[in-house]
Amino acid sequence: MKGEIVWDTSEFRRCMAQALPQAIEESALEALDKAGDDGENRAKQLAPVDTGALRESVRKEHGAHVEDDEYVVGVTAGGGGVRNPRTGRAVDYAAYVEYGTSGQRAQPYIRPGLRETARKVPRYFLEALERRLR
Repeated sequence: MKGEIVWDTSEFRRCMAQALPQAIEESALEALDKAGDDGENRAKQLAPVDTGALRESVRKEHGAHVEDDEYVVGVTAGGGGVRNPRTGRAVDYAAYVEYGTSGQRAQPYIRPGLRETARKVPRYFLEALERRLR
């Protein structure tokens, strides 16, 4: 004797075809946004401190977004209305600190901070996707 269990998956597949791409995109953006926050915090920790203005100017640019088929989040330093309390000038020297000049050695803080946190993106993505698929 033989019996069968039949599961018509056509409705399930239709539902997954719609829900999965949205869950993947939302999870990717959430993961990058979280990594952007981590990158901002790590860059602030690594930034050399004289007056603290450079550290204060480090910020995550607008949230994670899609740009030319890539998910992107940025962390920037300098500008942003932050002024050096010693000189009163806008913090316009962030790149010189990061990359150095002919008279000053480089003191990277943005790139190392982002490199460290970029490694967390896959884990953040899987955690976010798992929450959405439960």
